[in-house]
Amino acid sequence: MKVSRAATLAIKNLGYHQVGKCNICGKSTIFICIDAKTVRNNMYCPFCQSSSRKRHVAKLLTSKIFPNISSLVEISAKNNLDSLSIYNADVNDAFYQVLHNCTSYYCSSYIPNVQIGTEIREKVFCQDLEKLTFADENFDVVITEDVFEHIRDYEKAFWEVHRILKPGGYHIFTIPCFFDKPTLVRVDTSGAEDIHLLPPEYHGDRIRGKILAYRTFGIDIFEILEKIGFETTVDFSNYLDRRYGIFDSYAFCSRKLSDKQTIKNQQ
Repeated sequence: MKVSRAATLAIKNLGYHQVGKCNICGKSTIFICIDAKTVRNNMYCPFCQSSSRKRHVAKLLTSKIFPNISSLVEISAKNNLDSLSIYNADVNDAFYQVLHNCTSYYCSSYIPNVQIGTEIREKVFCQDLEKLTFADENFDVVITEDVFEHIRDYEKAFWEVHRILKPGGYHIFTIPCFFDKPTLVRVDTSGAEDIHLLPPEYHGDRIRGKILAYRTFGIDIFEILEKIGFETTVDFSNYLDRRYGIFDSYAFCSRKLSDKQTIKNQQ
Protein backbone atom coordinates (compact mmCIF):
# COMPACT_ATOMS: atom_id res chain seq x y z
CA MET A 1 0.00 0.00 0.00
CA LYS A 2 1.33 3.44 -0.92
CA VAL A 3 2.40 5.62 2.02
CA SER A 4 0.04 8.49 1.10
CA ARG A 5 -2.99 6.17 0.90
CA ALA A 6 -2.04 4.41 4.15
CA ALA A 7 -1.72 7.80 5.90
CA THR A 8 -5.15 8.85 4.63
CA LEU A 9 -6.73 5.62 5.88
CA ALA A 10 -4.93 5.93 9.23
CA ILE A 11 -6.40 9.38 9.73
CA LYS A 12 -9.85 8.16 8.68
CA ASN A 13 -9.70 5.36 11.27
CA LEU A 14 -8.06 7.43 14.02
CA GLY A 15 -10.63 6.34 16.60
CA TYR A 16 -9.64 2.68 16.19
CA HIS A 17 -5.92 3.05 16.91
CA GLN A 18 -4.74 1.22 20.02
CA VAL A 19 -1.93 1.91 22.50
CA GLY A 20 0.05 -1.18 23.49
CA LYS A 21 3.29 -3.11 23.23
CA CYS A 22 4.34 -5.11 20.18
CA ASN A 23 5.11 -8.75 21.02
CA ILE A 24 7.46 -8.98 18.03
CA CYS A 25 9.75 -5.93 18.13
CA GLY A 26 9.12 -5.31 21.84
CA LYS A 27 8.40 -1.59 21.47
CA SER A 28 5.65 0.37 23.20
CA THR A 29 3.62 1.78 20.36
CA ILE A 30 0.31 2.87 18.89
CA PHE A 31 -1.12 0.17 16.62
CA ILE A 32 -2.42 1.84 13.46
CA CYS A 33 -5.80 0.85 12.06
CA ILE A 34 -6.30 1.43 8.35
CA ASP A 35 -9.52 -0.60 7.96
CA ALA A 36 -11.85 -1.17 10.91
CA LYS A 37 -13.66 -3.98 9.04
CA THR A 38 -10.53 -6.11 8.57
CA VAL A 39 -8.44 -5.34 11.66
CA ARG A 40 -7.05 -8.89 11.62
CA ASN A 41 -4.98 -7.93 8.59
CA ASN A 42 -3.87 -4.47 9.71
CA MET A 43 -3.55 -2.71 13.12
CA TYR A 44 0.07 -2.21 12.08
CA CYS A 45 2.97 -1.66 14.44
CA PRO A 46 4.75 1.39 12.97
CA PHE A 47 8.15 0.04 14.04
CA CYS A 48 8.16 -3.52 12.60
CA GLN A 49 5.06 -3.27 10.34
CA SER A 50 3.55 -6.40 11.91
CA SER A 51 -0.20 -6.91 11.61
CA SER A 52 -2.67 -8.18 14.17
CA ARG A 53 -2.57 -11.61 12.52
CA LYS A 54 1.22 -11.84 12.65
CA ARG A 55 1.31 -10.83 16.31
CA HIS A 56 -1.23 -13.57 17.02
CA VAL A 57 1.18 -16.11 15.51
CA ALA A 58 3.92 -14.59 17.67
CA LYS A 59 1.67 -15.01 20.72
CA LEU A 60 1.38 -18.76 20.07
CA LEU A 61 5.10 -19.09 19.35
CA THR A 62 6.06 -17.49 22.65
CA SER A 63 3.41 -19.31 24.68
CA LYS A 64 4.37 -22.75 23.31
CA ILE A 65 8.14 -22.38 22.98
CA PHE A 66 9.31 -19.33 24.94
CA PRO A 67 6.86 -18.79 27.82
CA ASN A 68 9.30 -16.58 29.76
CA ILE A 69 9.62 -13.84 27.15
CA SER A 70 7.22 -11.09 26.12
CA SER A 71 8.47 -10.37 22.59
CA LEU A 72 10.30 -12.18 19.81
CA VAL A 73 13.15 -9.68 19.79
CA GLU A 74 14.22 -11.19 23.13
CA ILE A 75 14.84 -14.52 21.39
CA SER A 76 17.45 -12.94 19.16
CA ALA A 77 18.95 -10.89 22.00
CA LYS A 78 19.41 -13.99 24.15
CA ASN A 79 20.32 -16.21 21.17
CA ASN A 80 17.63 -18.65 22.25
CA LEU A 81 17.49 -20.39 18.87
CA ASP A 82 20.79 -22.25 19.25
CA SER A 83 19.03 -25.52 20.09
CA LEU A 84 15.75 -24.86 18.26
CA SER A 85 15.05 -24.47 14.55
CA ILE A 86 12.23 -22.47 12.95
CA TYR A 87 11.07 -22.43 9.33
CA ASN A 88 8.83 -19.54 8.29
CA ALA A 89 7.22 -19.72 4.85
CA ASP A 90 7.49 -15.95 4.55
CA VAL A 91 10.37 -13.54 4.17
CA ASN A 92 11.05 -9.84 4.72
CA ASP A 93 8.34 -9.72 7.38
CA ALA A 94 8.47 -8.63 11.02
CA PHE A 95 9.68 -12.09 12.10
CA TYR A 96 12.58 -11.86 9.67
CA GLN A 97 13.54 -8.44 11.02
CA VAL A 98 14.05 -9.72 14.57
CA LEU A 99 15.11 -13.35 13.97
CA HIS A 100 17.17 -13.45 10.76
CA ASN A 101 20.48 -13.27 12.63
CA CYS A 102 19.65 -16.39 14.63
CA THR A 103 21.61 -19.36 13.31
CA SER A 104 18.62 -21.72 13.09
CA TYR A 105 15.94 -19.45 11.65
CA TYR A 106 15.09 -20.21 8.01
CA CYS A 107 12.49 -18.78 5.69
CA SER A 108 11.31 -19.03 2.13
CA SER A 109 9.27 -17.62 -0.69
CA TYR A 110 7.83 -19.31 -3.75
CA ILE A 111 9.27 -17.59 -6.80
CA PRO A 112 8.09 -18.75 -10.24
CA ASN A 113 10.87 -19.82 -12.63
CA VAL A 114 13.36 -20.33 -9.78
CA GLN A 115 14.48 -23.89 -9.02
CA ILE A 116 12.84 -25.22 -5.85
CA GLY A 117 15.41 -25.49 -3.07
CA THR A 118 17.59 -22.66 -4.40
CA GLU A 119 19.13 -20.60 -1.61
CA ILE A 120 18.29 -17.06 -2.74
CA ARG A 121 20.39 -15.54 0.03
CA GLU A 122 21.66 -16.83 3.35
CA LYS A 123 18.96 -19.04 4.95
CA VAL A 124 16.31 -17.82 2.50
CA PHE A 125 15.11 -20.46 0.04
CA CYS A 126 12.73 -20.82 -2.86
CA GLN A 127 10.28 -23.45 -1.66
CA ASP A 128 7.00 -25.03 -2.74
CA LEU A 129 4.99 -26.27 0.24
CA GLU A 130 3.73 -29.22 -1.83
CA LYS A 131 7.31 -30.47 -2.30
CA LEU A 132 9.64 -29.03 0.30
CA THR A 133 13.33 -29.83 -0.11
CA PHE A 134 14.16 -29.84 3.61
CA ALA A 135 15.18 -33.08 5.33
CA ASP A 136 12.80 -35.18 7.45
CA GLU A 137 12.30 -34.11 11.07
CA ASN A 138 14.42 -31.00 10.61
CA PHE A 139 12.42 -28.27 12.38
CA ASP A 140 10.89 -27.63 15.78
CA VAL A 141 8.46 -25.03 14.43
CA VAL A 142 6.94 -24.30 11.02
CA ILE A 143 5.04 -21.04 10.49
CA THR A 144 2.63 -20.32 7.63
CA GLU A 145 0.19 -17.42 7.36
CA ASP A 146 -2.84 -17.45 5.08
CA VAL A 147 -1.05 -19.69 2.62
CA PHE A 148 -2.86 -23.04 2.53
CA GLU A 149 -6.05 -21.68 0.96
CA HIS A 150 -3.87 -20.86 -2.08
CA ILE A 151 -2.23 -24.29 -2.37
CA ARG A 152 -3.70 -26.56 -5.02
CA ASP A 153 -3.05 -29.83 -3.14
CA TYR A 154 -3.26 -28.57 0.43
CA GLU A 155 -3.30 -32.07 1.99
CA LYS A 156 0.02 -32.86 0.33
CA ALA A 157 1.40 -29.61 1.77
CA PHE A 158 0.21 -30.49 5.28
CA TRP A 159 1.93 -33.87 4.90
CA GLU A 160 5.12 -32.08 3.87
CA VAL A 161 4.98 -29.86 6.96
CA HIS A 162 4.42 -32.98 9.06
CA ARG A 163 7.43 -34.64 7.42
CA ILE A 164 9.90 -31.85 8.14
CA LEU A 165 8.74 -31.33 11.74
CA LYS A 166 10.39 -33.17 14.60
CA PRO A 167 8.04 -35.30 16.75
CA GLY A 168 6.43 -32.90 19.21
CA GLY A 169 7.12 -29.96 16.89
CA TYR A 170 4.54 -27.30 16.09
CA HIS A 171 2.96 -25.99 12.92
CA ILE A 172 1.62 -22.54 13.83
CA PHE A 173 -0.56 -21.19 11.05
CA THR A 174 -3.46 -19.03 9.95
CA ILE A 175 -6.10 -19.83 7.36
CA PRO A 176 -9.53 -18.39 6.60
CA CYS A 177 -11.94 -20.86 8.19
CA PHE A 178 -15.63 -21.47 8.78
CA PHE A 179 -16.06 -23.05 12.20
CA ASP A 180 -19.72 -23.93 11.71
CA LYS A 181 -19.69 -25.63 8.30
CA PRO A 182 -17.47 -27.74 6.00
CA THR A 183 -14.77 -26.44 3.70
CA LEU A 184 -16.06 -24.34 0.82
CA VAL A 185 -14.38 -25.61 -2.35
CA ARG A 186 -14.00 -22.81 -4.85
CA VAL A 187 -11.97 -24.68 -7.47
CA ASP A 188 -12.12 -28.35 -8.49
CA THR A 189 -8.51 -29.57 -8.56
CA SER A 190 -9.23 -33.27 -9.09
CA GLY A 191 -7.93 -33.13 -12.66
CA ALA A 192 -4.95 -31.59 -14.38
CA GLU A 193 -6.78 -28.33 -15.02
CA ASP A 194 -8.51 -26.04 -12.52
CA ILE A 195 -12.29 -25.98 -12.83
CA HIS A 196 -13.89 -22.97 -11.15
CA LEU A 197 -16.97 -23.91 -9.16
CA LEU A 198 -17.50 -20.35 -7.91
CA PRO A 199 -16.50 -16.94 -9.24
CA PRO A 200 -12.70 -16.69 -8.81
CA GLU A 201 -11.53 -15.10 -5.57
CA TYR A 202 -8.07 -13.54 -5.48
CA HIS A 203 -6.05 -12.28 -2.53
CA GLY A 204 -3.21 -9.78 -2.61
CA ASP A 205 0.33 -11.12 -2.91
CA ARG A 206 3.58 -9.12 -2.57
CA ILE A 207 5.36 -10.98 -5.38
CA ARG A 208 2.63 -11.93 -7.83
CA GLY A 209 0.19 -9.09 -7.22
CA LYS A 210 -2.74 -11.43 -6.65
CA ILE A 211 -3.17 -15.14 -6.01
CA LEU A 212 -6.12 -17.50 -6.47
CA ALA A 213 -7.95 -18.84 -3.40
CA TYR A 214 -8.84 -22.49 -3.98
CA ARG A 215 -10.99 -22.83 -0.87
CA THR A 216 -12.15 -21.45 2.45
CA PHE A 217 -11.49 -24.08 5.07
CA GLY A 218 -14.19 -25.43 7.36
CA ILE A 219 -14.62 -27.46 10.53
CA ASP A 220 -13.48 -30.63 8.71
CA ILE A 221 -9.89 -29.31 8.78
CA PHE A 222 -9.46 -30.76 12.27
CA GLU A 223 -10.29 -34.30 11.11
CA ILE A 224 -7.92 -33.98 8.14
CA LEU A 225 -5.05 -32.84 10.36
CA GLU A 226 -5.72 -35.60 12.88
CA LYS A 227 -5.44 -38.26 10.14
CA ILE A 228 -2.09 -36.82 9.08
CA GLY A 229 -0.79 -37.06 12.65
CA PHE A 230 -1.41 -33.65 14.19
CA GLU A 231 -3.12 -32.64 17.40
CA THR A 232 -4.66 -29.27 16.59
CA THR A 233 -6.05 -26.43 18.66
CA VAL A 234 -7.22 -22.96 17.66
CA ASP A 235 -6.65 -19.80 19.67
CA PHE A 236 -9.16 -16.97 19.40
CA SER A 237 -8.12 -13.46 20.34
CA ASN A 238 -9.54 -12.11 23.58
CA TYR A 239 -9.83 -8.79 25.37
CA LEU A 240 -6.39 -9.09 27.01
CA ASP A 241 -4.77 -9.58 23.58
CA ARG A 242 -5.58 -5.96 22.70
CA ARG A 243 -2.53 -4.80 24.66
CA TYR A 244 -0.48 -6.51 21.91
CA GLY A 245 -2.65 -5.10 19.14
CA ILE A 246 -4.29 -8.47 18.42
CA PHE A 247 -7.89 -7.98 17.33
CA ASP A 248 -10.58 -10.16 15.77
CA SER A 249 -8.09 -12.91 15.04
CA TYR A 250 -7.59 -16.65 15.36
CA ALA A 251 -4.57 -18.86 14.82
CA PHE A 252 -4.04 -22.62 14.68
CA CYS A 253 -1.41 -24.70 16.43
CA SER A 254 -0.82 -28.30 15.29
CA ARG A 255 1.55 -30.48 17.31
CA LYS A 256 3.13 -33.41 15.49
CA LEU A 257 2.36 -36.59 17.40
CA SER A 258 4.65 -39.56 17.68
CA ASP A 259 3.81 -42.56 15.48
CA LYS A 260 2.37 -44.40 18.50
CA GLN A 261 0.13 -41.48 19.40
CA THR A 262 -1.10 -41.18 15.81
CA ILE A 263 -1.97 -44.87 15.60
CA LYS A 264 -3.78 -44.69 18.95
CA ASN A 265 -5.86 -41.71 17.83
CA GLN A 266 -6.83 -43.43 14.58
CA GLN A 267 -8.03 -46.63 16.26
